[in-house]
Amino acid sequence: MFPRNVHIVFNCAEDRRITEPLLKHPPDKLYYYTAFIKATGQKDENMQFFQSNVDVLKQKIPSLKVVHKEIDYTEYLDIIQDISNVIKEEREINPNCQIFVNIGSGSKITTLAAAEASRLWQCGLYYVHSARYHPNELPRHDGELIVKKPVVFPITKPNPEYIQVLKTIEELMKKKYQHKDLNNVRKFVSKRDLLEALIEKKIIQLQKKNEDYRKRSSSYYAKLNQGFLNPLENDLKYITISHEHRNNKIYLTAEGEDALAIFKYLI
Repeated sequence: MFPRNVHIVFNCAEDRRITEPLLKHPPDKLYYYTAFIKATGQKDENMQFFQSNVDVLKQKIPSLKVVHKEIDYTEYLDIIQDISNVIKEEREINPNCQIFVNIGSGSKITTLAAAEASRLWQCGLYYVHSARYHPNELPRHDGELIVKKPVVFPITKPNPEYIQVLKTIEELMKKKYQHKDLNNVRKFVSKRDLLEALIEKKIIQLQKKNEDYRKRSSSYYAKLNQGFLNPLENDLKYITISHEHRNNKIYLTAEGEDALAIFKYLI
């Protein structure tokens, strides 16, 4: 079923549902996540399963490289970002690398996040269930294990230049507010400051620069508005703009902050 490549699993009180698909179709590398809940400081309560599963895998597949990673099983965006980083790093090593995620382990949030990451980066999902399930006994799963691969419908990622603009807005905000009390302050950047930063980064460029300053400035603002701010505000809802007379203020929306959390290290 699987080519020899990379698998991702999330620890829980499971053994065969994690190990058996890997033993039948050995990958080159396994990313094995365990839980750490940041809000409470709680560590994974099922580390004995992690250790015994890794021992079985290493005994049966001596060449397998296991990468242990901790993640907060309750932080949806953190999980998407971490899986996305794994996918990016592996595909930089091998562009044809195929990556599969076991969504039958971990928490409900890890399953949702893994499914979303799979849609973003076109990696495979699989779910393992058993012929006989005993919810109040250990082992919970008995008999034949059945692997199902849900169909993954890809979603469109934002234009990389839009994420670069969001990153620039975030950088300007950090610089603007680094020494200020942020309680009850809605952070913003001015359109003028954003334009200057994007010109400096060469994200906004003019093919022909008019010698007249006002006309050249108007061309830059037109490119900023039409190429970036209008789609970011009206289509994607990643920013809002206060349309004041002199210098518009640009704010990140919750959707824009979420997009940054997922994509800012990947684009």
